[in-house]
Amino acid sequence: MHAMTLQMEESTERKGITEKLVSALKTGGFVLYSQRIAQLAPENARPFQEVLVRFKEEEEKLLPPGSFFPMLQEYRLLPYVDRWVVGRLATWIEEARAKKPDWPVPANGVNLSEDTLREPKFADFVLKTIQSSKLPEGTLIFELGWDAALLNADPLKSIQAQLKPAGCRFTLAGFDGSEGSFNFLKIVKPDFVKLTYGIVKDIGRALAASEKAESITQKCHAMGIKTIAEYVETREVLEHLRLVEVDFAQGLIVSAPQRLA
Repeated sequence: MHAMTLQMEESTERKGITEKLVSALKTGGFVLYSQRIAQLAPENARPFQEVLVRFKEEEEKLLPPGSFFPMLQEYRLLPYVDRWVVGRLATWIEEARAKKPDWPVPANGVNLSEDTLREPKFADFVLKTIQSSKLPEGTLIFELGWDAALLNADPLKSIQAQLKPAGCRFTLAGFDGSEGSFNFLKIVKPDFVKLTYGIVKDIGRALAASEKAESITQKCHAMGIKTIAEYVETREVLEHLRLVEVDFAQGLIVSAPQRLA
């Protein structure tokens, strides 16, 4: 009886949290942050950032970012969050351009969940948003984790077919540069790949890591794909990435996440 009571209490509590999350999507309970992605070659490219979503209550209760992510996933709420991110980002861009028409619109990395990838009407929503907000080509760069892409190659190719002609780009994160992984790149043809932390962390300390990063970057460039190194935390690693011609760097040495909208 005691166990059953505990289960009921836990179920009620989870239902309450779920309702709170749904309500937050409707009433501004989520906020956007951004983290700059720096171009390493000396080209005058447009600003580039990854867009991150946070639940306001996480900040108020000093919880780590993403504490509620598993619950959003469990209750199949991530497609609603991903739509909210795209819509809020488009509004932020419209507002910024209204104040300063010549403002350079950044490229924005937007994370997609597996559920969103399989959601048939998401692409239509994005196309309407691009049209109504007049977003320039390359403004939205949808990012997927490597495992999620592997498990959903067909839905990924389908959404690419719908959104690439409208100027959207795609990133695969967690790329390890193995032979099999390059075969998969040929199938899904992303615009960017993010190198795994395992490769980035040893650059500058181990010759093998630098050589691996250089080899991966050369192969990706031959396929028309640009490379991004995440979790870059020291100037030494940043300089080595530049030497081996990795295209972009992201991490605390570049910029910490900042409140966006």
